[in-house]
Amino acid sequence: MIYMRYYKGMPSGLWLISISLILFTIYYHIRPFFWGADLSIYAPMFTLTFWGFAIWLNLILELIGIYAVTIGFYRAKNWARLYTIFLFIFSSFWTLYFLFIEKVWPYERYLWFVYFVIVIVYLLMSDVRDYFVIGK
Repeated sequence: MIYMRYYKGMPSGLWLISISLILFTIYYHIRPFFWGADLSIYAPMFTLTFWGFAIWLNLILELIGIYAVTIGFYRAKNWARLYTIFLFIFSSFWTLYFLFIEKVWPYERYLWFVYFVIVIVYLLMSDVRDYFVIGK
């Protein structure tokens, strides 16, 4: 068993995941405005196409993810852990798609994929599962 550090009764890694997911979500959606990128990537969200649906689905899943990591992690709800795992698996598939098919921002996508895998492995650790099963 690995010795796990706690801060205010919650594993320290969950605090880091919570903060990093919120910052990641904000960065991901604000990035095109600051890098001078073509803002037409958001144009499909106002159409009835697959990409419009995908953009809206991504936004909704990320908003639920922010709720899960802020409220769910703090209250030690197991659904929050499972949802975060689902969200990161879903995000890692999209990251791989954009990395190998679309070839958009490859170095950034590599870092995101590694981040997703590390968080998924951390959330599957026995100490973290025990925190959510036992609760606060």
